[in-house]
Amino acid sequence: MARWTGEKDISPAVVNGGGVLRYVDPIVDAACRWEGALWRRHERAQGMGEPIFEALHPVRQRQAMWEQLCQVCDDPTLAEAARHGGALYLAGASDNSGTVLPIQEGERTENPPVHIACAWEAVRHCRYLLEGYTAARVARPVQWGIGGILHVPVGGKLVAAPDRIEVAYRSQKLPWMLAERAVVELMEVTPVDLAAEAERAGLLTTGGRR
Repeated sequence: MARWTGEKDISPAVVNGGGVLRYVDPIVDAACRWEGALWRRHERAQGMGEPIFEALHPVRQRQAMWEQLCQVCDDPTLAEAARHGGALYLAGASDNSGTVLPIQEGERTENPPVHIACAWEAVRHCRYLLEGYTAARVARPVQWGIGGILHVPVGGKLVAAPDRIEVAYRSQKLPWMLAERAVVELMEVTPVDLAAEAERAGLLTTGGRR
């Protein structure tokens, strides 16, 4: 899902297309629409250059969210979710991540699910998760909306908001968004002990429990 340095942003200029944000190139505009939103366009050259882990590729992230693909290995998580009562979601839990709370019922996220084996590797090696993490099984992840940049028509021009926001698919702001991430709402959440799940899956080695 991470964007690579070889995958440049090639989004055309945007215009007010009769009350809807549009690309000036109508062919690209039609190709970059999903669920009523216009999506930012990046080259697709996965593996070219160096990965930028904090900058996800919009199309790969969206695909992972909608198809429930593992954020680490890109393979489907549905079979594992069915065996264990829900998809596994993982989040940072530290002062630096902005929260120390467990994953909450109704919480929204831009992070796809993860396999237990991939999650266990991540918490042992990812610098962001080494500071602390929380995990939960989610029986019903609901496609909620998008994260991106809101554009506002002002005096015949389009003004891009300085900060990213999240809006629901039913929002009146959706036609004015340049989407960068799909967002799901986590329903029927059960917090889990990731180490215990890893132990049951036979993933722990001596001294490997956190």
